[in-house]
Amino acid sequence: MKVGFAFRNVDSSDLLMTYMTERLDRLERFEMNPMDMHIVVSMVRHECSIEVTLTEGRRKYKALAVSDDFYRSADMCVNKLQRQLSKERRRQHDINHRRPEKSAEGKLSQLNPRLESVFKRDYKKTG
Repeated sequence: MKVGFAFRNVDSSDLLMTYMTERLDRLERFEMNPMDMHIVVSMVRHECSIEVTLTEGRRKYKALAVSDDFYRSADMCVNKLQRQLSKERRRQHDINHRRPEKSAEGKLSQLNPRLESVFKRDYKKTG
């Protein structure tokens, strides 16, 4: 997982970066493809905002949190991302189990008997 930080109107803080990476490590339990994360830390009118963009394959997940403390904003962003990822995992689980014909494995299992019959028919002609 690659993590990139950008600080706008704020001095960069090593403590905040390590805290964010530790908190974002909790997202690895979703066992997704290699992810890229971009974190923007900014300060506007005494409000601390953190925006996290997570890219996983074709999918993108975003979370924005604004509060009076950077650490509280970081926790809020991680919680939002956890909700999004668990919802996506639940949706994928439902597709794979309730309607298996729409999942990638279901489509492959439907295609496999057709391919075997074509292969057997062509093999008998040449053999």
